[in-house]
Amino acid sequence: MNDNPTPKAPLSFSQLARLWAMGFLSGAVIGQLIDFAYPLSNSLHYHHPIWKSGGFEICWWIPILYGVAGAILWVGYPLLDRKLGQKPVGGFNPGWGITLASVVFFVVQFYLGPYLSGIVGISNAWTFAFTMLTGLLCWWLFDRTRAGLYMITLTIILGPLLELTMINVLDLYHYTRPDILGIPLWFVGAYICGCPANGNLARKYLAYLER
Repeated sequence: MNDNPTPKAPLSFSQLARLWAMGFLSGAVIGQLIDFAYPLSNSLHYHHPIWKSGGFEICWWIPILYGVAGAILWVGYPLLDRKLGQKPVGGFNPGWGITLASVVFFVVQFYLGPYLSGIVGISNAWTFAFTMLTGLLCWWLFDRTRAGLYMITLTIILGPLLELTMINVLDLYHYTRPDILGIPLWFVGAYICGCPANGNLARKYLAYLER
């Protein structure tokens, strides 16, 4: 299952297009489901939701945003795998066990961040420490590659910049306990944790395409 040799051949346009499409679909579905964690925990509230009930808030653009993020990760990981040639912990065709474990780890961590901050009331500093440590642990347990570190670096730079724009320029939502310029720093750990999960899903799907 996970003993595929280091990939050599460049990815075709068809493979890249399919990775992008599946990454977008996966990101849109999983992203919307995990995004409920923020309004449910009173950590974040949207200014113009199209649906709001019982603590749930939905905006039309949320699945699109998560979908684009997923597509970038699903394309980026296989491209970097080929360029760097470093074998991940689960191999280039990770088993379903490690793949699903990385997704579950990410989902649980994603929910715990806003829960600790918004419901338990733990300080942002301690919540930041928790999400950063668990995010890096996720990379160590389920990826452990330079490709993963590169994607994490890209994500933790672009993600906060995008959020700063959406909050301070577009006025789409607000965090209830921000640290600086309207954002809490503890969400950076969630960005880190999402990378290995998406990377393993992308590798698993690419292995299916290459059968």
